[in-house]
Amino acid sequence: MTEKKSGPELLGTIWVCMDCMLHHANGECGGCHEGHDEEPLNRIEGPQHAAMGLAWDEHAEDCQNRIEREWRGECDCETNTFSRSQCEGCGSYLHGERHAMTLFKG
Repeated sequence: MTEKKSGPELLGTIWVCMDCMLHHANGECGGCHEGHDEEPLNRIEGPQHAAMGLAWDEHAEDCQNRIEREWRGECDCETNTFSRSQCEGCGSYLHGERHAMTLFKG
């Protein structure tokens, strides 16, 4: 009998600033040339890792992506266009957009 391997443990959603989102996607951002107020994604420590976007069940109930459990295109669920909350990726208090990332362990 073989042991079934389980996947990474879902820890939840974090909301990150544009710099953190761009670093995750591209490895750099516009702030790289001017300097960051906080190092992007410094609050995500091993064995944790993040993926851009929301888990299906975190989307709004009427979101086509959630309903069909398949990517159907951009939706408003994954972006907060203005936030005063601290970035959960780097700790920056700069106001602005926040983007959803799903945090995993393992």
